[in-house]
Amino acid sequence: MKRISLLLSMMAVLSGCQSTGPDLNGVRSVYSAGNSVLYQVQSQSSSPDQAMQMAAMAYQAGDLDQALYQYLRVLELAPERYEALVWVGRIHRERGNNQLAEMAFTEVLGKAPENPDALTEMGLLNLSMRKHEQAKVMLLKAVAVDQKRFVKEPANTQTGAAGLRVDSKSPLKAYNGLGVLADLADNFAEAQTYYRLAELIDPRSALVQNSLGYSYYMAGQWADAELRYKRGVSYDGTYKPLWRNYGLLLARMGRYEEAVSAFEQVEKRAEASNDVGYVCLVEGKLDVAEQFFRSAIELSPGHYPVAWENLNRVQQIRQIRQLGGDVAMPEPVAVGPAVQVTTASAP
Repeated sequence: MKRISLLLSMMAVLSGCQSTGPDLNGVRSVYSAGNSVLYQVQSQSSSPDQAMQMAAMAYQAGDLDQALYQYLRVLELAPERYEALVWVGRIHRERGNNQLAEMAFTEVLGKAPENPDALTEMGLLNLSMRKHEQAKVMLLKAVAVDQKRFVKEPANTQTGAAGLRVDSKSPLKAYNGLGVLADLADNFAEAQTYYRLAELIDPRSALVQNSLGYSYYMAGQWADAELRYKRGVSYDGTYKPLWRNYGLLLARMGRYEEAVSAFEQVEKRAEASNDVGYVCLVEGKLDVAEQFFRSAIELSPGHYPVAWENLNRVQQIRQIRQLGGDVAMPEPVAVGPAVQVTTASAP
């Protein structure tokens, strides 16, 4: 419990440094994606279940400070409620507070070493820190725990990912994370097997469709990648990584205006034009790149220095080529499904 106490203490310090926003007779208005969500902000929840419910509402509303407070309140009332501590770690992981996230997951696994959610989250944390071997160990443990729920069929002689079974209760992000690791190792067939297992867990997951699209893109199967990206945005049109990856794919396919439109779903048109220009730049299509960089500058002349820098780079590359030199171009890379790798954008 020492780690939980430390988390509580650190949260108290953070709470003292951050405003919780205006209160209206004890009711706080929280805005998320244009919607107003109202809930009571009470200094002391009366039960763990109430605190869990309030934490979930706060998280969905985008108020991570309030969600953290309520999850920690659960642990004050019910220290063995590991679900709450996993959520504390998850929020810290999403915020980039890796040390606090690891502390939370380690506390859970010390008491419940086969907790699939904690194993999955610890794996994703290691993946985000590029500790791939540690990530794989944790994610495989989470999958092994999940597989204990199933009785192996004698007729099933398949091994590896192909021999796994899943249902709606399986930890989707564990299977998805193992797919990411396989993609990073250029083992696209294995990656897609894991993603299809994740798809069986939640057939309408935008995350999984993005993962499959990413894998197909990296494998050079662009038509399949486009199909998955289109399906993903039909499931959740607010999932930004999908639009970014779809825009990158369209730009690589030479469908530049469609690419700009895709990027515009998550950023301003000036930034979208710059991103398409950057893809053209790394492909060596300098004339097309210049066109899009100039368009970005015209749309935002005083507030978009990145486009100016990229335009200058185009001119520098031209000069080098005129002198008979050669310039190595980086490969444009998509936004990975669970961990962000190098993006096509240059900001």
